[in-house]
Amino acid sequence: MSVPYAIHAGDGAPAALLERLAFILPRNALLVGDAIDPRYQEDRRGRYSARPRFIARPGTTEEVAACLAACNDFAQPLVVQGGRTGLSGGHRIADGEAVLSTERMSLLGAVQPLTRTVLASAGTPLQAVQEAAEAAGCQFGVDIGARGSATVGGNVATNAGGIRVLRYGMFRAQVAGLETVLADGTVLSALRGLDKDNAGYDLNQLFIGSEERWAW
Repeated sequence: MSVPYAIHAGDGAPAALLERLAFILPRNALLVGDAIDPRYQEDRRGRYSARPRFIARPGTTEEVAACLAACNDFAQPLVVQGGRTGLSGGHRIADGEAVLSTERMSLLGAVQPLTRTVLASAGTPLQAVQEAAEAAGCQFGVDIGARGSATVGGNVATNAGGIRVLRYGMFRAQVAGLETVLADGTVLSALRGLDKDNAGYDLNQLFIGSEERWAW
C-alpha cells in the first residue's frame, strides 16, 4: 500500500472511491481532472470516446486486485487499456466509465532455458518479449506490426494472430499459464512452467480472446 495523499473528485467519480484508490496506488498512478492525458480517449478510427472519470495505473497484481475490488464496491464501470493499438474499439470510453491502464505493468522475467518460457506482465510490449527470446536463442511465435506498442495483455485478450500464425498458431498457443484478476478483485493464478495439466477445466482459455468487440 502507498502512503495516502489528497486527491479531488473528477468528472463525477465518488470522492470516497478516489480516496480509497489513493491509498492503494502510488502518487501519479491515479489521474483525475486535468491530469488525464487526451491519449486515453483517442481512437484510431476516429470514433467517439468519452472523457474517463479517472485513470488507475496499477503496477502489480495486488494493486490491480485492490483497484478492481474498490471499483466493484462502488459499481464503477472500468475499461481496461493496454497499448491502445486495437481497431475493434475495446479501449473506447463510454460516459461515466473510468480506465484501468496496464502501462505500469511492464515487468519481464528472464527466459527459462529448460522450459523455454518467460514471465511477462500485462503491460509488457510484445517487442520486448521477442527481443528477450532472441537474446536467449529462441523465437517467440507471434509477430504483429504493432509489436513496439501492443502489449502482452492485449495480445492475450484479443488472441492475436499476426504474420506467423500459420506456422505457430494464435496467441493462445503461446500461453503456458495466466494470472488473472476478476472484476471483484479475486485473483486466479494458473502460472506454470510446463503446459501439461489435465486436472479439470482449463480456466486460462476463458480469458484468452475475451476482449469485447464494439459496434458503436
